[in-house]
Amino acid sequence: MIVLDRLLIGGIRFVLDKVASAAEAEMDNPDRLREDLLAAQMRLELGEITEDELAAVEREVLARLRELRGDAERGPISFASGGASAEVTFGGDDEDEGGRR
Repeated sequence: MIVLDRLLIGGIRFVLDKVASAAEAEMDNPDRLREDLLAAQMRLELGEITEDELAAVEREVLARLRELRGDAERGPISFASGGASAEVTFGGDDEDEGGRR
């Protein structure tokens, strides 16, 4: 009886670990994050959210994408979906295109 209980608990733990791993992988999927951003932009166009709410979603998504890239540089992040594309550049310095401050 104890062996069956341990096998059952071990099996349940294994399944729950796999589910948790799959959920984390989905949360860390850059394509899903881009889809979330595009969905928020569509909701803005439909009048379901405000500009401020869109800005909050953009901040969260871009911060997560930067975190996933794993680099400290704040270079451009590009998005492309269907016929639409965008590139967001974060400036770490106050330099203009000529390299001057």
